[in-house]
Amino acid sequence: MLLVAAAATGGRPRLCPHCLAAAAMLSLHLSLWLESLRYASVAASTGIVVFYPALAGLAEAAKGAPGTGRRLAAALLAASGVVLLSTPWAGATLLGALLAFLAAVAAAAYMLIGRRLRAAGMSAAEYAASVYTTAALIQSAMLLAAGTNPLNIPRRSILYLLGLGLGPMALGHTMLNYALGYYPASTVGSVALLEPYGAMLLEWLLSGTPPPIGALPGVALSVAGAWLSLRSR
Repeated sequence: MLLVAAAATGGRPRLCPHCLAAAAMLSLHLSLWLESLRYASVAASTGIVVFYPALAGLAEAAKGAPGTGRRLAAALLAASGVVLLSTPWAGATLLGALLAFLAAVAAAAYMLIGRRLRAAGMSAAEYAASVYTTAALIQSAMLLAAGTNPLNIPRRSILYLLGLGLGPMALGHTMLNYALGYYPASTVGSVALLEPYGAMLLEWLLSGTPPPIGALPGVALSVAGAWLSLRSR
């Protein structure tokens, strides 16, 4: 999926320390998030992961960005949603909630590093190609270390992986990387505000599984905190 996205960007990959760090964070974000779905509902997992714009806002506030008080309030509000989503009533186990939270931390770090590189003048295509390619190699190494052949892909999954590579990664993530050249990481990350609702709706439509009622208040608080972080600018 990542290699498909890297090829679709048309950029020329290059190795640099910050690119390597961004790739490691992207790889961790995707791996931890997907693994969290084994132990948490889609609503709980995505609701916790969307905490990352608030985390990015806190990091920007620590560096002297304006609106420190509102960013802190936003993070606390989002954190209250994360606590609610970490309960059995939201369809989550403690392990699932922890994995999703760590995925949010990795996503915040990924966005902050991307903002630094893009603001320094690195083109979106070059940045995306570099990070996606390196992240693919990191994930392949992780799979091999776990005893799994990354090339052993079921035929029925190939079209889905191509779609994910061309859609959410090559188009979606690359658009975010482009925007990082002009806006702070917390602002760009706020595009994920509707992600939990979209994920819950898709799960309901595709599998017939409605979201746990107990997850809805936590999702609302988590999204509200991320939105407040955006408004603090």
